[in-house]
Amino acid sequence: MSRSPVPAETLPAQDMARETRAVSWTAFALVGFLLLFVGILNRDLLFGRTTPFYRDLGTTQMPARALYAELGTARTNPHASFGQPYFGNPNFVLAYPFPRGVRWLGAQLLVHLALGLAGAFFLFRQQVRSNAAALFGALSYGLSGFVVSSTAFLNATTTIAWMPWVLCALLWVRRAVGNERRVAVTALTASIVLLALGGEPALGLLVLVVAASLALCGSKGTRLSTTTALVFSGFIAALVLSPWLLQVYRASSFSSRRMRGFSFNEFGAVFFHPARLLETPFPLIFGDPSRVISGGFWGFAATQGNLPYHASLAFGVLSSVLALLFILSPRRSEGRFWIAAGSAAFLLSIFPALPFARTLYAVLTPLHVFRYPVKALLIFTLALGALAAMGADRLLMRDESSLPRFRRRASLGLLVPAALLALAALIVRSRPDLLLRLLLFGWTPGWKTDPRIVLEPIVDRIPQQALLAAALLLVASILLRRGARDSRGVAILLGAVSIEMLLASQRLLPRVPSAWYTVPSPLVRRAAAIPGRVFERTGKNLDPIRRGLLGRFVNDDITSIARAQTLQGWALAGSPFGLRYAYDPDPDGSYSILTRMATDVINTRDWAQRLKWLRAGGVGAIIAGDVPPGLAGLSPVYFEATEGIPTMLYALTDPLPGIRRSSRVFPTGSVTETVERFEKPEFDPRTDVLTFGTLPAGFAANRIDPFAAARLLSDEPDRLSIATEGSTAAILHIDRTYTPRVRATVDGRVMKPVVADIHLIGIPVPSGKSRVEIELAP
Repeated sequence: MSRSPVPAETLPAQDMARETRAVSWTAFALVGFLLLFVGILNRDLLFGRTTPFYRDLGTTQMPARALYAELGTARTNPHASFGQPYFGNPNFVLAYPFPRGVRWLGAQLLVHLALGLAGAFFLFRQQVRSNAAALFGALSYGLSGFVVSSTAFLNATTTIAWMPWVLCALLWVRRAVGNERRVAVTALTASIVLLALGGEPALGLLVLVVAASLALCGSKGTRLSTTTALVFSGFIAALVLSPWLLQVYRASSFSSRRMRGFSFNEFGAVFFHPARLLETPFPLIFGDPSRVISGGFWGFAATQGNLPYHASLAFGVLSSVLALLFILSPRRSEGRFWIAAGSAAFLLSIFPALPFARTLYAVLTPLHVFRYPVKALLIFTLALGALAAMGADRLLMRDESSLPRFRRRASLGLLVPAALLALAALIVRSRPDLLLRLLLFGWTPGWKTDPRIVLEPIVDRIPQQALLAAALLLVASILLRRGARDSRGVAILLGAVSIEMLLASQRLLPRVPSAWYTVPSPLVRRAAAIPGRVFERTGKNLDPIRRGLLGRFVNDDITSIARAQTLQGWALAGSPFGLRYAYDPDPDGSYSILTRMATDVINTRDWAQRLKWLRAGGVGAIIAGDVPPGLAGLSPVYFEATEGIPTMLYALTDPLPGIRRSSRVFPTGSVTETVERFEKPEFDPRTDVLTFGTLPAGFAANRIDPFAAARLLSDEPDRLSIATEGSTAAILHIDRTYTPRVRATVDGRVMKPVVADIHLIGIPVPSGKSRVEIELAP
């Protein structure tokens, strides 16, 4: 005969304490085993044998880190399109503590994933009764598709890691008194400092908005004191970081992002499409961006025609179910802050799809420096984790008298979708053609690749995913019936969520051998030996699903793309080996507005016209795969077809030095006039220059000077020294980006620079010999 369970309130206090400790030990042991398991699986990253590769890592953050040994805290990076912000660019994360060796990038990402998960645990622990429930919420957040996919961006990961710590410290401040409160305020200040140093301003701003809202939503007697503490901590953090923040502000003052802002289409290019909710039960249903063809990404209808900014946005079946049940339960008022925060973040993430979005965006001009509303899903993901923790705590880990009728109904209700998913899995397993035909509704007939090759791996794994989702719903149903107050229930709950989230995230941290980034390829080595800058125009925007497979790919995965990047010197991958790029694409709006304008002009010209612009900019080499055969002015140097779209390294046969003395000066009044006059046949960049800005009084330079000469004496990231001479006044043409920060002296006298050829630096110099000193970012 079975024994009825003893209600928790009738158990002796000593037994309850012992049971609570046993449950906590079980929970921590499971999480410890999980972390050990993840560490073993990623030991290649932890020991530096491999390094992560995806999106911005290979062309922005890895090169930036590798250059640190050469540039240190230089304000400009001379390797990036005529010298762009370096220390003042938060996307390079150069103010944040990091190991200098690129091979340790993987270890840093994993450590910060663990930091974020730990911070979420301590945050949720202040809002739920049990350690197990807090761990459940932390796992839901820390292993979510959004968080793990963010490892594609180093600055996103370092920012996300400190988000829960800021909120955790704020809650500590709210309840602390006396000396403890001073410690809590110090912790809050330190967390805000680390959050800001992470280098993702949009995510950091979202976190501070949530923190302010959390401070204002406390109990009546704590709102003013908590808000005051937050403002004080933010002020102190700003003071501590003021040298760097000032540099960021000054570096961005002439940037494309600040000067022009983003258009509505640029802002809304990446938002959350509701169809991506399908990724929770069926991870990577729209394809895996780390694949090239088979199983590759095909869901462009759900990503506004782009490759996904986040490879996965799976939120977890078990976590979503418990969060939703908590919202539907009579206890939902306890989580009203997180319900409101999650709802607001979700609406913001889909904002561009709303009917009034374009009109409202036009009014909110100060926000035009931000883009990609999908970033708001970070707050939604955190809110989901908090609500999942509350659901586990209130519905599974309370005594059996807690909401018995609601739990029974919810338990029975979950059996219906579980049965449907199991049935769907059986049908699809026996008739995969049915699912294939269904998926083909999202396929565009004009795409070149055979859809079966792309979709079959996805079709093959959907039945297993459906069965797993059904099993998770069944686990939730059983736990709602019996609870998860003992060690066995906690083990089932935490084990189930760990398995689910790990299976969903196993492809989200692709890696390649670190050795690939230690030795230059033959093409990069030859390009670095050619004097002048390099114009790189390779086929890096590969689109084999829609356009068909162009080029050669040894492996059908991201390693082939990574290998093509290192072999062909995609900007800025070759910068650690000496390449200085010209007119490389502006990845984030941090490049100067004038350089972006010049780049737009050059990219719209045919190769014959483009060569004139490139010569004038001091370009000595071109890496491209679309140059017309036999184009005059170029000499082939090296052909690279090992991986990716075949490309050729060319040397210009008649290059011009980037630093030269131009004796024929033609002032212009606009970019349009500059382009028109530059492209006239009579304009010769060997002797001529077009300027914008006020020339010195009496300055006259309008004839060819056969004695014009310029010699570089010293070349530093932020400073140049040049000796020049000539028989007439002239403009010293400098192949560095013009910004209003540039300062120059000629023989010790201050000389105001002018803009040369749309975006470069021009220094007026007199006849005779002169020594010119230029500070690029004082």
